[in-house]
Amino acid sequence: MLMLLVLFMILAIAEVSSVHVALSQASWGESGHAAQQKIFIVGVHWHNEEILRHNWIPALIALTKEMGPQNVFVSVYGSASPDDTTGALQLLDQLLEESGIPRRVVLDNTTHLDEISKSPSIHGWVETPRAKTELRRIPYLAGLRNLAMQPLYELENSSMAFDKILFLNDVVFQVGLLLSVVYKSC
Repeated sequence: MLMLLVLFMILAIAEVSSVHVALSQASWGESGHAAQQKIFIVGVHWHNEEILRHNWIPALIALTKEMGPQNVFVSVYGSASPDDTTGALQLLDQLLEESGIPRRVVLDNTTHLDEISKSPSIHGWVETPRAKTELRRIPYLAGLRNLAMQPLYELENSSMAFDKILFLNDVVFQVGLLLSVVYKSC
C-alpha cells in the first residue's frame, strides 16, 4: 500500500513538472524573452537617489534586457530633489540608451517648494483643519503619473501596442520574481 502511494506521488509530481515546463515553453520564446508581451514601464521619482543608484537602476536595466528591447518602453518622470536624483536619472537615461531600450526620461526642475508655493487653484487644493489651503497629495501625484504615462498615449497609434503597464516607483525589486509576476497571466 505504501509503495502504491509513493508511486502515485511520483507520477503526480512528474505530471505537475511536465505541465509547468510546457507552460513555460509556451510563454517564453527561444530567445528567453516572453512571447508577444509588450510592457510599458513607468516610474515617478523624487528624492530617492540612493535607492535609484544602488537598487532600482541596476534592477531595471537587468529587467529590460531580460524582457528584450523590442518588448519594453521605459517612461520616467523626475522632479528636482534635494539629493542627486536628477543625476541618477541622467545615468539611467544613458544606460537605457546604451542598451537600446526605447525610453523617455523627463527631468523637471520644479521643486517641492515651487509646487507648494503656487497660488491655490480650484483643483488639487484643500482647506485643512489648520485653516490653511494646501496642495492635495493624491491629485498632485496623479498629475505626475499622467505626465509619465504620456508616451503611452503618443505611441497608441504606432506599431508598438502594449499588453501591460508596470508601475515601478521607488521600490526595490528582484528581476526574477518580478518577471514571474508580470508574465503570470501569459
